[in-house]
Amino acid sequence: METAHERGADGVILDLEDSVPQEQKGEARRQLPDSVAKVSHGGASVLVRVNRGLRALAADLDAAVIAGVDALVLPKTDSAEWVIEIANTVSELERERNLVQGRIRFLAQIETPGALQKLAAIASAHPRMVAMALGPEDFSAAVGGAPEFDLLLAPNLSVLFAARAAGLLPLGFVGSIGEFSDIEKLREAAAYARRLGFAGALAIHPTQVAIFNEAFSPSAQELEWAHCVVAAQNDAATRGLSAFSLNGKMVDPPVVRRAYEILALAGNT
Repeated sequence: METAHERGADGVILDLEDSVPQEQKGEARRQLPDSVAKVSHGGASVLVRVNRGLRALAADLDAAVIAGVDALVLPKTDSAEWVIEIANTVSELERERNLVQGRIRFLAQIETPGALQKLAAIASAHPRMVAMALGPEDFSAAVGGAPEFDLLLAPNLSVLFAARAAGLLPLGFVGSIGEFSDIEKLREAAAYARRLGFAGALAIHPTQVAIFNEAFSPSAQELEWAHCVVAAQNDAATRGLSAFSLNGKMVDPPVVRRAYEILALAGNT
């Protein structure tokens, strides 16, 4: 936590779930206010991952719904009803504590095969929903398999499609989140995830952050292409054309939208 704000991540997750031993969860909750202040120094969003069990979840929410927390990470999310129950509780705590209503958002982790059948409902369950991600390790264990490409591609795509349809951020890559030491493999997986349509990924080790920041940001070649498309589109519009040719390829409105999305991602207009 002392150096988390120096890593260059867009958000920092303070974990109350799997990385905290049962006998230390109470102390982790008590330390949350100080922890939130520490990791937010660099301007990153602050997220808290809560537990799934009711008793632990109640204690987590009581500790985590405080000023400075931007979102909750909901593990093993398996239904829209579950999201709504948590949202209602968070709203009650916000009112009681005079916090801004609706400020705390949700990132749902999909970690069971049953949840795949309910992705659309989960994604649109509540306005607090902002992102979804597949939990590759838990999901693989739930189906009795290993967290490898063949098993994880289809569920990752399902999460991607449901998130995009609901206007949420799809986060993730196809592979094991625990393999942080194989830098080249991780770099390839992240680049592939961006080509699929993912907007970012969850890191569990500081070395992963720079790799993800690079992979999910537009390259110089992409930016050059996007600027060329926009310029050509402006010229075509003056000639009354909606579709046109650029460098031997057809460009129509969906391609132009992609160009604008790349420029927006890079902070260009």
